[in-house]
Amino acid sequence: MKPSCHIIIVNYNAGDWLARALGSALKHSGAAITVVDNASTDDSVRHAQQLYPSDIDGGRIDWLLNTQNLGFAAANNQVLASLEQDYAVLMNPDCELESDTLKAIFDAFHVNSDMGIASCRIIDDNGDLQASCRRRFPTPWSALVRMLKLGRLFPNNPKFADFDYGSSVDESVEIEFVEAISGAFMVVSKRALSQVGLLDEGYFMHCEDLDWCKRFELAGLKVGFVPRVSIMHAKGISSRSRPVAVLWTLHKGMDRFFNKFYRNDYSWPIRVTVKIGIYLSFASRAVITMFAGART
Repeated sequence: MKPSCHIIIVNYNAGDWLARALGSALKHSGAAITVVDNASTDDSVRHAQQLYPSDIDGGRIDWLLNTQNLGFAAANNQVLASLEQDYAVLMNPDCELESDTLKAIFDAFHVNSDMGIASCRIIDDNGDLQASCRRRFPTPWSALVRMLKLGRLFPNNPKFADFDYGSSVDESVEIEFVEAISGAFMVVSKRALSQVGLLDEGYFMHCEDLDWCKRFELAGLKVGFVPRVSIMHAKGISSRSRPVAVLWTLHKGMDRFFNKFYRNDYSWPIRVTVKIGIYLSFASRAVITMFAGART
């Protein structure tokens, strides 16, 4: 029996990409689809509704139009909280599904009963693999290595490896089990969702995917990565109008993730150093971003 699924697309100012994401989702017959719009100020919703008028009233697309931006976790939870289907598919509005992607992932769930959440190769609109599609959990050391770009100095030393390592995968492998995947595209089973719970709404945007994967690990459930299939992800479409605000939520998320899962593993000097490092990273990246914006 074919498994049922509910595709959830959280939109914020995705422009024409929302309609492209919906077009790819509609190719999966029988899938329920919900667009949760976080008070977009562009024409993305109007354009998508005009393009698919037959699917608005009584059709396959439900529209939840929020009056304020609730963030990624809270918006997805609006649908996840009442999930009826076997699987939920969380998909960014700047993604396009391939025709065989969901079937391959559902098949992987079928033969791996201890898997709770999964994803696949994520390819950007230039055809390159996105490193964040396959991830390790960041630690104070790996965050420092990344911030100082030490991996470039010691490329063959695993101690200096980046925690995002999906830029090179073996597509012939049926499935890998990894620590974490990207929130741009995640498939979760209803059974596992009832065990692990909803996304943590303490994150506004960024790091809630890492948090969820960590909670799956703590619950004894595996995080799957299916490299033989892929989706396309343009990346950052919704963030371009507010880059500094996005950087702020990213670094707040990093702080929350560390405090939630690692604070008891480290002494207070290291905890203070980590917190200072997180917000120094934000400050430096914000200045660079604003300077770059002023020049263009």
